[in-house]
Amino acid sequence: MPPIEIISPDGEISLRTYSLVDAEEAFALIDRNRDYLSQYGEDTAKKYPDLESFQESIRHPQNPARLRFAIRNKAGTLVGTINLTPDKDVPQKGEIGYYLGAEFQGHGYVNRAIGLLTNYAFQSLGYTSLFGSVAPENIRSIRALIGNGYSMSTARNHKGRLILTKEKPS
Repeated sequence: MPPIEIISPDGEISLRTYSLVDAEEAFALIDRNRDYLSQYGEDTAKKYPDLESFQESIRHPQNPARLRFAIRNKAGTLVGTINLTPDKDVPQKGEIGYYLGAEFQGHGYVNRAIGLLTNYAFQSLGYTSLFGSVAPENIRSIRALIGNGYSMSTARNHKGRLILTKEKPS
């Protein structure tokens, strides 16, 4: 499958599906942010103990249906990752997940990335419903989803995480 690239209208960020060319920079971001990425019970830092494990995740993804994008800023620096994972039973429903390096917080990168990927999923991929699963104490993530039109659900997943959803506009 050819790479997918999505560029924000203001040119401030771009999303591009991962290739092996991105592996060293992406692993370095994870490696220097291990404690930060683990603070809300996320397993990203544990999944990638070394560069080879990240490279292997690109070569042979556990879930080939998941789209994994590098988030790059205007200067071309890899600042984080955003994923879109289709539901196994309802392929028009998907989960959006993301992380940034601590040094890139506060610049609006996640907010823009969520908006870009949400619009792309609805307009180009046929999704009708998206959701994010967030630790209740991760206020920045909750605000980013709400700022992109996601609504707090009354449901929680099996790990006690909040579920925020967005339906495709009619």
